[in-house]
Amino acid sequence: MTPDMPARRLEDRIRELCLRMLYEQEPKWGFTAKELQLAIVEHTRRVENKVTGAVVIEPEVFRDRRQRA
Repeated sequence: MTPDMPARRLEDRIRELCLRMLYEQEPKWGFTAKELQLAIVEHTRRVENKVTGAVVIEPEVFRDRRQRA
């Protein structure tokens, strides 16, 4: 997987790997499981970066609405 893969393509890749996990047998299953794990880690990293950017750049997004008047 390339580090500059667009988010949508990464999500499609995760879906594809999930489907493959349902039908593959050993020894391919283990390889596919590792690929899926890496793709999920990458997706998690990207989400964390988006949230961090939103909190640092636009903290208003995460303020409690009840405190706004």
